[in-house]
Amino acid sequence: MDILTILFYVLNYNFSLENVFFKPKNFSSTSSCYAGLWLKLEGENGQLAYIDTKQAGTHDWAEYRVKLPFTKKVKGIAYGGFLDGIGKVWFDNFQLFKDGKRMKNLRRIPPKKAQVDTSYLHGSDISDVHTNASNITRLAIVGQVWGFLKYHHPYAGSGDLNWDGELFKILANIRNCNNLRDLSHALEAYIDSLPNVKKCDNCKIPSASEVLMAPDYGDLFTGKTLSASLTNKLRYIRQNRSDKQNYWVKKEPGLGYPLFVNEKSYDEMLFPDAGYRLLSLFRYWSIINYYSPYRNITEKHWNQVLKDFIPQFVAARNAEEYTLATLRLISTIKDTHANIINDYPTLESLKGKYRVPFRAEFVENKLIVSGYRTDTLGIQDKVKIGDIIVSIKGERIEKLVKKYLPVTPASNYNAQLRDLPWNYLMRSNDEEMRFVFNRNGRRIKLDIATLKGKSNYRAPGQTQKEAYYLINDQIGYLNAGKYINSDLAQIEKMFAKTKGIIVDMREYPADLMSYTFASYIKSFKSMFLKLSTVDYSNPGTFVITDSEYNGPAKNGESYDGKVVVIVSSDTQSQGEYTTMALQSSPNVSVIGSQTAGADGEVTTLVLPGGIYTRISSKGVFYPDNSPTQRIGVKIDEFVKPTIKGIIYKKDALLDKAINILTNN
Repeated sequence: MDILTILFYVLNYNFSLENVFFKPKNFSSTSSCYAGLWLKLEGENGQLAYIDTKQAGTHDWAEYRVKLPFTKKVKGIAYGGFLDGIGKVWFDNFQLFKDGKRMKNLRRIPPKKAQVDTSYLHGSDISDVHTNASNITRLAIVGQVWGFLKYHHPYAGSGDLNWDGELFKILANIRNCNNLRDLSHALEAYIDSLPNVKKCDNCKIPSASEVLMAPDYGDLFTGKTLSASLTNKLRYIRQNRSDKQNYWVKKEPGLGYPLFVNEKSYDEMLFPDAGYRLLSLFRYWSIINYYSPYRNITEKHWNQVLKDFIPQFVAARNAEEYTLATLRLISTIKDTHANIINDYPTLESLKGKYRVPFRAEFVENKLIVSGYRTDTLGIQDKVKIGDIIVSIKGERIEKLVKKYLPVTPASNYNAQLRDLPWNYLMRSNDEEMRFVFNRNGRRIKLDIATLKGKSNYRAPGQTQKEAYYLINDQIGYLNAGKYINSDLAQIEKMFAKTKGIIVDMREYPADLMSYTFASYIKSFKSMFLKLSTVDYSNPGTFVITDSEYNGPAKNGESYDGKVVVIVSSDTQSQGEYTTMALQSSPNVSVIGSQTAGADGEVTTLVLPGGIYTRISSKGVFYPDNSPTQRIGVKIDEFVKPTIKGIIYKKDALLDKAINILTNN
């Protein structure tokens, strides 16, 4: 029987985790499931380093090794095994080694009470929540107070308290409150039951000149809803908030964005009870309120969103309605990074397990057929590229768009239209779907057989473009989705005599171009964006923390021709970041349509029922402070595909870029 070994190195020391027997079982060789070990180094302010091993397939006992750098900042070591997917795995006899010698007398850090408290593991005992206007107001205040204490009160943020469970205690205590005075009295009594908050001499508030976005505490300090006594106690907590690491949120050590590492997922609760549904709403609302750099650009004021969604979460009668309420809530923050990101079974069932064997997308405000599933090309005899889809299963496209927009999280309408066909319109739980097409003015009704799986879709005759090539002796082409930095030297040689370069940013960049290729086309160093991050000592406060610079080329020989960057709604996140880096050179122009409007680092968070979602967690701005979230990158000339162009396999954006460079 072999031994699984994990190694991580400490300067000139050697740590190893040995005698861990590891045998994954019941995986097919093509399965996306895997098992493995993980190793994490913790510092005072959170995670310093992490690594894991992944092994798919069915194997006997085997040995694996991983390495991590180690510094004096390490205060704790954590490790374990994991299984991702369906199958079985065995682990046994974990041991830790240093310099090849087994470590003894290690001090095990006891888990926080928040981790081990099972008081409410199977239910909150909260039901029959009334949602009349006055009770919605009271529940909203409870959510605001609970979230405020979570990120400001030293004891609530210590991990020594099951803060989820405390919400259920508060909800039980306010059941008999008939007015705001009673509510204030109950909440004040609860705060008095917590340990006293010591005066903090180090708690400072940034100057107004440093603050990009100030906190919004909702109804807590308006003087219109809570008693003066309760307001004063909340104000004291705010002024003397904890200056230590909060258990519920940690600062990512490298890039500084927030990590919500200790939230419980309650996976077994596919349909949480009323108390847990309110917990889901309050947890999400509080995270956005105190840690989203884009809280201020939601369509509705974030405090109003809380009040609007209390009745929706309370009224959910089953797992499907809870899931849809959660999707609608996620959609309100207008963030293309945000969605339910895991293969959540309830949502997958709502969307449909089958897909049609062709691709569709919105062009000229029409839903058209734009490609075929590559493993079912027989559909080409029935459905033609450019066919306009009029209705699906008896419902007109306009009605379906209106139906699914509220549950399609995205920063802007363009990005929503991008995602609608793949997520909803082209899916069903039926093995056959009826379509009505418009082909050259003629109506065609077809029953289309659906298929399982997520196969690739491609237009007929379409080939995968190379990473870079010469369109002609004057123009070079570069596909960001295939470019890698190691190719840059060869690209410089190939494009040396050209007068222009087209950079196609319609695929997600395969490599970080912002400091390599962007510097190659730039003769001077300058700032291309600013970043905002939460001030962890003042939750809800956002300040500009970094400015990013690039250029000039390392060899001093920058490209002096014109550059045209092509963008579309598929240009998202790193694609937008890279476009901003390229735009900092004066010889660059950008053409296309509105981009996805979701830039910056991304953080994952989990809600009861095992719903995983994400948010953009660092703000991204142009050097002049103009935003990119929701809006997308700045565009010099708007160009969109046409139905005619798609039918005749013409790329309108590429043709326009060639025309610009050809005619200078």
